Amino acid sequence: MKNKVLYIGSKIEKIKSGADQVNKRNQELLESFFSVTYLPFVNGRFSKLYFSANDNYLKCIEERLCSEKYDFVFVQQSLLGRVCQYIKKKYPLIKIIVFFHNIEIQYAQEYMRTKGLRAIPFYLSVLYWEKKCCKNADYYITLNRRDSLLLHDIYTRKSDLELPTSFHDIFDMRIASRTKASMENEPVDYLFVGVSFFANIQGVQWFINYVMPKVDGHFHVVGKGMDSVDFKNLTDKIHIHGFVDDLSDYYYRARMVVSPIHVGGGMKTKTGEALMYGKTILGSSEAFEGYEIDERCMILCSTEEDYIRAICNMANDVHLYNTSARQLFLKYYSNDVVRFKMNSFLKSIANEE
Repeated sequence: MKNKVLYIGSKIEKIKSGADQVNKRNQELLESFFSVTYLPFVNGRFSKLYFSANDNYLKCIEERLCSEKYDFVFVQQSLLGRVCQYIKKKYPLIKIIVFFHNIEIQYAQEYMRTKGLRAIPFYLSVLYWEKKCCKNADYYITLNRRDSLLLHDIYTRKSDLELPTSFHDIFDMRIASRTKASMENEPVDYLFVGVSFFANIQGVQWFINYVMPKVDGHFHVVGKGMDSVDFKNLTDKIHIHGFVDDLSDYYYRARMVVSPIHVGGGMKTKTGEALMYGKTILGSSEAFEGYEIDERCMILCSTEEDYIRAICNMANDVHLYNTSARQLFLKYYSNDVVRFKMNSFLKSIANEE
């Protein structure tokens, strides 16, 4: 009989962000090993301001845990400290697994530097609830080594598993080949994919301000909420799109992916996605954090001059497909590779019961 897991969070049906991508991957991995029940957040059950489940949601948790025996609770992000505290106090024998998309206090510090004193309540809330989460969880899962070490520095304990971003491989070489043939006379595309998160907005605006005036070609920005951002210095070479149901057309048409992200944590899921589509990526050290680096497809750019030089060097390259990127993806970042690592971990903690 499979062990039973109560999953704190909604089952992902449609991917709208990098976090959704990782959560869906985690859910599929859990379902391959455990019997999983989902307890989604709905209106009235969750407080966004303080990242804490309210009393109604805690009551739903108690009803679920009283009605059925669960071996584990999987908490989908590290700001749900009140949930972890409540479960551990009421049901101390149930093991709690927490997944860290980032070390959230790191983001909160950067946000406070950007927004000033008005961000202090946000910062204090993040610190309080993430600390509660760490105190009451039994197992930590992070995306990379950096976050594991940061956990230790801030909360005195490393993660139990480092599980990198990964994807179900949907790349189709036939489509890529047809796209290459039809794109030879079209402008070069620089593609950025990401939701309207402050670090993404800062990176895109920086690229518009400092790189686009000095290069030819068209820059496409795709992501939920990006079409509502008041970007400055837009020209007819810059195309801002919002959420799209299918990103594949943009990836197949892009000559290169750019990722000028200067702050953050975790791993940038869109880096892995770009590798899946065989794209050359021009990115910052933050964009490549947690990834194995292959300089044949991942070009590190720290300044505007680095981006301009890299773009100019590729100006005459009509190839839209980078074999090295695909090979790197297949070796490290496909779901098939990561599944073995996750299953080994889940098997080991299940045997501790």
